[in-house]
Amino acid sequence: MNRRELFVLTLKGLLAWLVLSGLVLYLGEWLAKGLFPLLKAVMISMAPDLSPGLRLVKSAQSQLDYSIELSAWVLRPVYLNANHFIPPGTELKSSAHLLHSFVPLVIEGSILLVWPVQHWRQRLLLIGLGLLTAVLVVMATVPAQLLGKLEISFQDIAESGANPRLVPWFVDWMVFCELGGRWLLGIAAAWLCIQLQRGLLRT
Repeated sequence: MNRRELFVLTLKGLLAWLVLSGLVLYLGEWLAKGLFPLLKAVMISMAPDLSPGLRLVKSAQSQLDYSIELSAWVLRPVYLNANHFIPPGTELKSSAHLLHSFVPLVIEGSILLVWPVQHWRQRLLLIGLGLLTAVLVVMATVPAQLLGKLEISFQDIAESGANPRLVPWFVDWMVFCELGGRWLLGIAAAWLCIQLQRGLLRT
């Protein structure tokens, strides 16, 4: 690839990024609400002691800026340590910025839209695979982010007493995602789509 081709590819990538970012900005509310049932199902499997409820909260600064708010009701006592527990019926809350949560979708989509192909069928297959894997990435990141913030909020209390509860695995996963893991997952999902597309069209 010469310098001119690299420059054109970079411009295409920036354009795809801008277009997808605009789509997420304007359609993010609709997309998030459509994914709520799947997000709830994942959170129930991750934290069976909680009954999750999700809603979108609009920012006071912008009509297009939303946060995903989790309201989780405790179903059974959640013991933090030997002396403290969260009683049933308690409502716990956390939130995640909607646009930040959808960053992997923009990254993956940008890569797939500019990836060089030889036929329109290859592009369509890439886009179809990209939509599927993008949903999987959201399922792998957003529930852990929301539940992880809940755990961190009362971890200090847990550590203050004897026999503190073990930190759930999804807290470490949330930290990984917050430290750039979401970006890596978007890139990895795009790479997976490209490999699947090559394999499917080769057969």
